[in-house]
Amino acid sequence: MNCRALLLVSISSLSCQLLFPARLLPAQVQSELRSPSSVSIRADSQQKAGDQYELVGHVEIASGLARLTADRVEYNAATGAAVATGNVHFLHLLEQEDLHASRAEYNLRTSTGSFFDVQGSVGAQVRAGSSLLTTTNPFFFTAERVDRIEGNKIQVLNGQLTVCTVPDPTWTFSTARATIQAGVGAALYNWKLRLFNVPVFYFPFLYRSLRRIPRSTGFLMPSVGSNSRFGTVIGDSFFWAINRSADLQLGAEFLSKRGWSQQAEFRLRPSWDSHLKVSYFGVVDRGFGPQKLDQGGRTVRAEGVAVLPRGFRGVLDFNYLSSLTFREAFTQTYTEAVNSEAHAIGFLNKNFDSFHFSTRFSRFQNFQSVRPDDVASIRHLPQVEFGSVERPLWRGSPLWISWDSSAAAVRRREPDPVLGGTLQTSTIERMAVYPRITLPLEWKGFHLTSVAGFRAMRYGSQRRDGGISEEGLSRGIGEFSVEWAPPALSRIFSGAGPLYRQPFKHVFEPKVTFRSITGARRFADVLLFDEQDRVADTRELELSLTNRLLAKRSGGLGTKEVLSWELRQRYYFDPHFGGALVAGQRNIFLNSLDLSSNAFLDGPRRFSPVASILRFRPSAHYDIEFHQDYDTMQRRFTHGGLVGNARWGQAFASASHFFVRSSPVLSPNFNQIGFSMGYGNLNRVGWNGVFAGAYDVRSAFLQFTAFQMSYNNNCCGISFEYRRFALGPVRNENQFRMAFSLANIGTFGNLKKQERLF
Repeated sequence: MNCRALLLVSISSLSCQLLFPARLLPAQVQSELRSPSSVSIRADSQQKAGDQYELVGHVEIASGLARLTADRVEYNAATGAAVATGNVHFLHLLEQEDLHASRAEYNLRTSTGSFFDVQGSVGAQVRAGSSLLTTTNPFFFTAERVDRIEGNKIQVLNGQLTVCTVPDPTWTFSTARATIQAGVGAALYNWKLRLFNVPVFYFPFLYRSLRRIPRSTGFLMPSVGSNSRFGTVIGDSFFWAINRSADLQLGAEFLSKRGWSQQAEFRLRPSWDSHLKVSYFGVVDRGFGPQKLDQGGRTVRAEGVAVLPRGFRGVLDFNYLSSLTFREAFTQTYTEAVNSEAHAIGFLNKNFDSFHFSTRFSRFQNFQSVRPDDVASIRHLPQVEFGSVERPLWRGSPLWISWDSSAAAVRRREPDPVLGGTLQTSTIERMAVYPRITLPLEWKGFHLTSVAGFRAMRYGSQRRDGGISEEGLSRGIGEFSVEWAPPALSRIFSGAGPLYRQPFKHVFEPKVTFRSITGARRFADVLLFDEQDRVADTRELELSLTNRLLAKRSGGLGTKEVLSWELRQRYYFDPHFGGALVAGQRNIFLNSLDLSSNAFLDGPRRFSPVASILRFRPSAHYDIEFHQDYDTMQRRFTHGGLVGNARWGQAFASASHFFVRSSPVLSPNFNQIGFSMGYGNLNRVGWNGVFAGAYDVRSAFLQFTAFQMSYNNNCCGISFEYRRFALGPVRNENQFRMAFSLANIGTFGNLKKQERLF
């Protein structure tokens, strides 16, 4: 035929399904692909002999969501086999397969076949929000041969794969054989990584999941690096996808100068609202320095939440640390390296009506130095609590009642600084009941709230003559407080000149509180386990002044607090706190803890420090929080803390400053500044950088410095990081780390995700 012909061969009575768009429901698409109901054939000319068709010129064969075009096709209608030559193009809409070849042998019934001298692509799964570098590019490949096999899999033989834009990709995988199943995974055998067509890495096997939630068992990419204290570092990990709700990762690293380390992480999510994560890290150390000091150890962390029947909820936050030396020597984050505490707690609670019930197991450890025995430990094994928030004493009553009660088995162990050795209690019982009656009154904006309570406490043991006596101790403590809050004063301003041209509201809130605690005798005989054991006699008056600036939100929807500044100070009628205060040593009472987190009682005093808290957040771009304590007796600021954050577009910065200038009896003095600043983020295309550090002002040196720079294009990225730890004789270390990221594939190198600055 000289003219263009249209031949429609009906294989079944359902040929109208060809007119359905590509957005068929998944069940319909799968059914059509397994057994194509019709085939549509177009060609410039055709000849037929029985079931055999010879098609020439602009041939197009469509079956379901698959389409094959070529210059010449021999097609058998009975078997579905087609042999295509010349400008072969195969397109599968559902699997996002696009193949160009010189020749193809394809069966429309089985959706299988072979393509030769191929250039093509197959769609990849992009997981938004992941820390993995991602791209919307498909997998591009060239190959001597591509086989489409059962299960909608593509097998690439003697080819090259990449997600970079072709024809000049930044990187490629050269592989003898690769199997790709869109939405499932890609497996490469005997592959080489090429950068700018130069081979840089070889590995016998690589598997990459393409599922929306990737989970598959296998070895992860190995890491290789160098460290000034550890030497050459070589490691790898094995990931076991146990089932859809649990997995386990086991890994190890060889440290040429020190020994070897082990890592493990187990994750479990039995339901959407319950989870468990357990991680382990340990080092077998051959020794550090000329004296071969063993700094090895281990740490274990477990955290989880379980929602149980009948409204119960369980929470676990467990931390175990073998020694402070191990943490300082081997942890990779500055914040953790300077932390001397380890907390472990697990509790089961239930809230119903206004009541709450909980059972708690906890252990607190404070490593006071790097010496193995210099550790203070407090345990609650267990503690049962039952209480209620404020509720009317009876219906319509002006009086409100609330209470807390607890029964615990407690234990304490700590070094004895006076006699030497260790001061340790056996497991003793402790019971406490604390009911309270509240009377709130209000008249024309004036609020007067009175609270009367009584603490009854019983201890199974007590301090006696520098030791522990098995004789019990009972305490009955009466408490009374009155809080008076007059009406807040406010004024609306039209603006603040050139600084702020929008109207805002200034609110001034004064408050006066009187508090009296009596009956807390024999404080020196009380064994201390937590804050409720630190109740001491007091009669005090507190004055609180709070200033707030309120402005309208964008769009005029409500108001927001732009600035708040709170000042608090207390006057003590009894400067000796009923005899509980011991001059010349650090004293911490419950009524001083709720004013300031910093100790200030080392002798009798009438006035507490002035506690100042300033919060400033004019917009979502930056915020500042500033805490300071001004001691009127020492006439100076004794404690301070400043935290500020700013972000504008891709640029960000944060700074912190904490200092202590108090008596050495109360706390060692320190003055430290922390900072970070950068531009970009982990996956942003282009240059990204961040610089962070911690500076000790008193010693005038940087304890921690880190600098990270990365560059990403549309298919890969490279990151470099330098870190320095200067933590005294335990650790003085330089680290150089690098990572090379392949979009939608993974990351090679020793710069781990949890150690990045971004």
